Parts: sequence; C-alpha cells; structure tokens
Amino acid sequence: MQRGRTMATVTPSQPLSFDRLSGFTTKFCIEKIVASAARSECQTQAPQGILIVGCGGQQNLQEHWVFNVIAQWETRTAQNKDDDLTGFYTRIDGSSLSKVIRKCRSIGSLLPVQKLLMTDPLSTCNSNDCSRLVVITNFDRISKNESDQFLASQCIDFLLENSSLLVVTLPSHPATLSLHPTLASRLCAGFLLPVPTNTPYAQKAHSNISASNASRKPKLHGSRKKIRQEIDRKTKDAINKIIHTVARHFEILPDDIRNGSQRRCHVRPRGLAMYCVRELTDLSSHEIGRTFGGRDHSTVLHSLKVTTKMLQQDQSACADLQKITSTLQFTKRC
Repeated sequence: MQRGRTMATVTPSQPLSFDRLSGFTTKFCIEKIVASAARSECQTQAPQGILIVGCGGQQNLQEHWVFNVIAQWETRTAQNKDDDLTGFYTRIDGSSLSKVIRKCRSIGSLLPVQKLLMTDPLSTCNSNDCSRLVVITNFDRISKNESDQFLASQCIDFLLENSSLLVVTLPSHPATLSLHPTLASRLCAGFLLPVPTNTPYAQKAHSNISASNASRKPKLHGSRKKIRQEIDRKTKDAINKIIHTVARHFEILPDDIRNGSQRRCHVRPRGLAMYCVRELTDLSSHEIGRTFGGRDHSTVLHSLKVTTKMLQQDQSACADLQKITSTLQFTKRC
C-alpha cells in the first residue's frame, strides 16, 4: 500500500473486492495507531497518525463504510480494556467542523478543535495514553473561505501529530474538488479508498441497508397504510418534558441539548436526556435521533453506550439522573 495513490492501482493482478480491501486497510491502520499509542508511553518514537480518505460512491454506501470502520475500531480497542491504554472515537460532519474552525480563526488558536475532537467524553483530562479515531464525514462541506481551509489543513496536521486515525469522506477524489491546494495536498497524502458504485459490493451493501431498515418497519395489514409512522403527540410531549427538565437541571437551554454542540457542558446532559427517552418511551434509536437534531442511529447508540458506562462509574451522574427522574414523575423510571 502506498500513500497518495488510489488503492485500486496498487492491488494485485487478481483484484480484491472493496469490502475486503477496505477491511484489510482499516485493520492495518488501526493496529498501527494502537501500537503507536503504546510506544508513546516510553517516548522512544514520536507518535504518528494515519489518514484514510473514502471518496466517491453513494451517500448510503459511504455511511455503510464508515459504520464498518467504527465497528472494527470498537472491536479492536475493546481488547485493551484491561490495559492502561484506552481508545475512543469522535464523529463530526464537515459543516459542523467548519463552525468550530471559524471559532479557531477568531481566537487564533486550535484549542476549540482540540476540545471537540481530542477529549475523551469519559475522562476528566486529555491523556496522551489513548488511541483515537476521528471520523469527519462530508469533509467538502467545510467553508470555501481560504483561511478556513488553511486552518482545516492545520487541523489534519494536529490530529496526525497526536497519533490519531483520521477517516474522511468526500464525494470524489480530493484533486477534483475546489479545495485550497494546502488542504488538497494533505488529503491526497492519505490512503485513498474509492467507494464503488454499481458493483457487487455496492449492491450487497445497499441490500443490507434496505433489509436492516425493513426489519425495523412495522408489518402492514393494508396496502394503503403509510410505511413510516410519525411519533404521536403524547410521546412528543414526553420527550419535550424530558429535554426541558434536563436543561433546567443543568441550567442550559433546551436547544443546547437538541443541536449538534459538542461542548462538554452540553454532551453530558444530551446523553442523559437520550438515556431517559430510551427508558421512558418505546422509540427506536432512529426515532430518538430524529428528535435530537436528526442524528444518525449509530450516534445515538454510541451516546447511550457512553452514558451507561458513565452511570456505572460516576456517582455524581447517578445523582443527576435521580434528581431528573424524580422531577419528571413518570410511572416508569430510568
């Protein structure tokens, strides 16, 4: 494998399927990052990150690929749970990252990006004894402002200097997009994986996604019924009451819980709100994501996982949850 070249151009004469090729590449990069984080304890070698760029393909196929990368990461880092090294991942959209970059430009520092992408939500400090996966989808949605794109290239350098595995998705090859040369050169220097379209892999991935969605849909007894069911008014009222109760408890605004803010003072309340919604209603992770700013179901599942672990380890979080549930006065309790 070589950096800066399309992976398909360096494969053997008998081509691999995309799922196997991406699987091998991701596994190789994850092992490198975990090993680099372990070596950083001894300070024998400067940590070095790795960049993987998934370009092209349909949006749902890119999402399928990202989901597989995260699954591989969680499987591998879970093997280190008894060691001193820990692993976590952060996912953000290019448009959301662009807002943080504008903050960086206004204060002349990358500190907002560092807090957003490099801090473990389960830890009180930013330890170097960590392996990190950072996923930035739709990276092309970053502002076209020249200064913003230059800062975006500095963000890439910052992440790679801190032994992170950076995964980026783009609609096409970086060289074909209207990106600042500094930013385009950074992206071209990573492992380039062209996400296929109209291939057996694409058809398989599409059918898997369709089957997964179909399994979550209710069975219909009449052909004129709508497939997608709207959340009823009573459930919406319950969700709004949960969000307002949590916001009032933490002295923040309800919109801070619903929107995409990644500040620590908003992430924890949002996680507790999602936890209560899951326990107090019958909504699926897809429906919970819709009520919290249109989030993806995998993001909801990750938030619930983090919150559950936090409740097991943090007594103050349990106290917050107890006060919230006592205020809600529902018949069911979290």
